[in-house]
Amino acid sequence: MERSNKLCNAYVSFNNPDSKISGFELITARECNDYQGGTIIQEVRTAEDFLDTDEFGLDEPFYRIYAVYRPHYSKSRRAVGDFYNISEAIIFLEELTGKLVKVHSV
Repeated sequence: MERSNKLCNAYVSFNNPDSKISGFELITARECNDYQGGTIIQEVRTAEDFLDTDEFGLDEPFYRIYAVYRPHYSKSRRAVGDFYNISEAIIFLEELTGKLVKVHSV
């Protein structure tokens, strides 16, 4: 499943009562130049953000999956993996959670 739109985001709940994780977030990301000569990873959640980072992006967007922890845990989320193909990220999430992943693209 290839998408022509490169801005794709999703959230999948994870209902294991023994887990500290409440779900997984798939977020479009771009590597951009920063003002100090290095690079930063910029999360892209809206079409406006995507267009704003388009001129500063060093490469094609990629998709980062985060584990989102339950409230009152010491951390809010943790990066699990990066994918350069949206279909691979979707398959990973479906295999991990056992749920159908519905990606939202703008």
